[in-house]
Amino acid sequence: MGNNNQNQNENQSKQILLSVLAIAILVVAVVGVSFAAFTYSKTGQKENTITTGTITMEYTEDTNGINITNAMPVDETTGKAITASDAGKAGTAAEGAGVFDFTVQATISGDVTIPYEVSARKLTVDTADGTTIQLPDENIRLYLEKDTAGGDSYTEVSSPAAFSANGTGESGVGTPTTNMVLDSGSFTRTQTIKYRLRMWVDQAYVVTDKKAQYKVAVDVYGKAQ
Repeated sequence: MGNNNQNQNENQSKQILLSVLAIAILVVAVVGVSFAAFTYSKTGQKENTITTGTITMEYTEDTNGINITNAMPVDETTGKAITASDAGKAGTAAEGAGVFDFTVQATISGDVTIPYEVSARKLTVDTADGTTIQLPDENIRLYLEKDTAGGDSYTEVSSPAAFSANGTGESGVGTPTTNMVLDSGSFTRTQTIKYRLRMWVDQAYVVTDKKAQYKVAVDVYGKAQ
C-alpha cells in the first residue's frame, strides 16, 4: 500500500514537472515569435508604437515623395542647388524638378537600438494615354541630404545617383528588394532627423515630344534589436 502511494506521488510529481516545462517552453516560444514579428514598416504620417517607444515619419507636402513631369535636364551642380520654393518653376533650371522635405523621429525609452533605413520606392506612371512616357531610371538623379542638429544645416548623404533597386534580398530591417536605400543608421535615443530629397533629370537625357514623367515615394523601415 505504501509503495502504491509512493508511486502515485512520483507520477504526480512527474506530471507537474512536465506541465511546468511545457508552460516554460510555450512562454519562450511566444516571446521568440513576438520578437521575430516586430518589424517597423510604416509609411507617411503614421506612428509605429512599440514597448520601447515610437518611430514616426512626417512630411508637410500633400503627397509622400516626388512626381516630376516634363522636367528640363540639368547638370549635377544645378540639381543639387534647387530649393523647395523654386522646384517646378517654369522657365527656370528648376522647371519640373522636385524637392521633398520630411523628418524621421524616434522616441525611445529604455536601453534599445533601432536600426533604420530611408529608401525610395519607384511608382508606376500611367502611360495609357499614349502621350506620356516613363523616364528611364538611368536618367533620374536622386540626391539626399540630412540635418541631425536641427538648425537647417544639411549635409550630403551620398552623391546624386540614378534609381537602382537594392535587388539583393530584403534588408535586415525589412526594406524590400524593389526599393533603393538612400540612407541608414541607428536610433539609440530620442532624436529627430530632418531630410531633404531632390530629384531631377540628368543633363544627358534627350527631350522628346512626349510628356516624360517619373514618381518615387519615400519609405522608412526599422527593427528593434
